[in-house]
Amino acid sequence: MLLVLGLLACASGGQHAALGWSLGGEAHVFITGNRFARNFYQQLTSDRHLLDSLQHRVLVAVDARAAESATVLSAYGAAPARLTLARFHAPQTCGAAEAVTELVLAFPPGGAGGHSTPPSHVTVVALLDRPAFAGGAGPSRPALARAAALDLLSRVVQRAEPTKPLRTLVLDADQAADAGEVVPLASGYAVAFRARFPSGNDTVLVTGVATTDLALQRLRWVREPERWRLVAGMVRTKPGTRYSLRGAVAAPGGDRLLLLDEITDVSARDSRATAVDPATRRVMAAQPLALRCP
Repeated sequence: MLLVLGLLACASGGQHAALGWSLGGEAHVFITGNRFARNFYQQLTSDRHLLDSLQHRVLVAVDARAAESATVLSAYGAAPARLTLARFHAPQTCGAAEAVTELVLAFPPGGAGGHSTPPSHVTVVALLDRPAFAGGAGPSRPALARAAALDLLSRVVQRAEPTKPLRTLVLDADQAADAGEVVPLASGYAVAFRARFPSGNDTVLVTGVATTDLALQRLRWVREPERWRLVAGMVRTKPGTRYSLRGAVAAPGGDRLLLLDEITDVSARDSRATAVDPATRRVMAAQPLALRCP
C-alpha cells in the first residue's frame, strides 16, 4: 500500500490524485493544504512541527527513504514512478494561502516506462491511491480540422442557447469570451465554450463543458451550461465560473480525464485547474490556477 494513501484518507478534501507537470525524467505534482502537509511531513520524519518550521523557512525538503510508487497519467498513457523527494512550501509562497506539498516522482531509468513516459513540459495527473501500473493512452478519435471543430463547437453552444443568435467563435483556450475548445476522446469529443449573447440591455456569458459525438446524438454535459451577466466584460457574480478545456490525459479505467480550468473573475484565488472524469463528472484532482512554486 502506498505511503501517501493513508495520508490522503485523513487529508482535507480526500484528494487521491494530484496535478502537475513533467520535467527531465520526473513528474512534479502539488497538493495544497496545511493538514496534508503536516501529516505527510510527520509520516516522513516523525516530526509534528512542520508549520512551525515554515514560519522561519519558505521551503523544507525531505528525501523519501522508502520506495513508494505512484502512477503518472499524461496524454501519452500511464507510467509508473517512484517518490524520491517531498518539498513543503510555506503558505503564500506558491500563490496559495496554505502550505503546498510538492511530490517529486521519478520515472524508471533507461526508458523502462516505455512510450507512456511523458516528455518534459506536459501536464500530468499522479494517482496516489493505487499500485503503480503502466499502459498506453489507448485509441482516440482523430483531431478535427479547424473548420469542423468550429462547426461542432458552434452546434454545442446552440444546444445550450437554442433561441439566441450566436456570435462568431474562435478556438482559443486563453480567450475569455466568444471562444471554446474541442479535444478528441476515445468515444467522441470534449467541448468547452465561453459564448456571449445579448439579453435585453445586458450581455450574458454562457459557459459549459460537454462530451459528444459529431451528430450531437450522445451529448452529455460534464458541466451544465451556466449563464452570467457581464459587467464591463467581467463576471461580477459569485462564483461566476468560466470553463476552459486545456486537454486530456489517459484515464485508469478507459477513456480520458479532462483538464479543465475553472476561472472566476470575482476572485482569482478561487480559480483552479482540475482533472475531471467526464463519465462521473467527478473532480479527480485540483489545485489553485495561480499556483507557482519557486
